[in-house]
Amino acid sequence: MTEEKIESGAGEEEIPSFPADPNPFWKKNAEKLVGESISAVEDTAKQFVVVTGLLQGIYFHAIAFSDIKGAEGYSVLIYLAPLVLWLLSLIFAVMVLSRKRYEININSTRDSKEKFEEMMKIKYRYIRISGFILILSFVALVVAVLHYLGIVPTY
Repeated sequence: MTEEKIESGAGEEEIPSFPADPNPFWKKNAEKLVGESISAVEDTAKQFVVVTGLLQGIYFHAIAFSDIKGAEGYSVLIYLAPLVLWLLSLIFAVMVLSRKRYEININSTRDSKEKFEEMMKIKYRYIRISGFILILSFVALVVAVLHYLGIVPTY
């Protein structure tokens, strides 16, 4: 169709479109975000490793010097739940940091993009799982503290 047919056929004028010139600031910002995305996820994983390690150490020492060593039944599970969840969170955080071998065609931008997106997808999934388990561990810790204080009954 020509412009005359569009104008006469539809009764509307064609709106001219101009290709947008990329704003140098936002282009540089996008390059920075993509370039630093893997290191940002890995830095978060490192922080999770440190936090879970500290929490496990403090909690273990709190249990070791408390009077709950002789706990029985569900009480043992209540007191062990935070430790198990911290261990799981730690495992997933370490999985973010582990390296995987990727076969990549260095001359293919599409292959590079696909491998990058695959790496980010896996690392982001593991860090989200680690974070979710870490949040669950705080819930378990609150339950353990409430149980220790006698607020949550033992069955």
